[in-house]
Amino acid sequence: MKPSHAQHNDFLAHRPLPGVLFEHNDFVSVIDGPHAGDSGSVVSVEELGDDPTYMVELISNKDAYISQSSLRLRVA
Repeated sequence: MKPSHAQHNDFLAHRPLPGVLFEHNDFVSVIDGPHAGDSGSVVSVEELGDDPTYMVELISNKDAYISQSSLRLRVA
């Protein structure tokens, strides 16, 4: 399901949402799917549910919709 306006604002304000592991601007690695091996920054949460979907701005300057299960937080 799409996040409500209030949930979208909570995400941008770094307030927790149930089942959402990543926060706005988290730097993540893509571990599965067509963008595996790439990395980028979380821009928004696009779908909520069992496996939320995020829009990620990849370091290649492309935006991709990637499920939470295909992402890992990248630690510097």
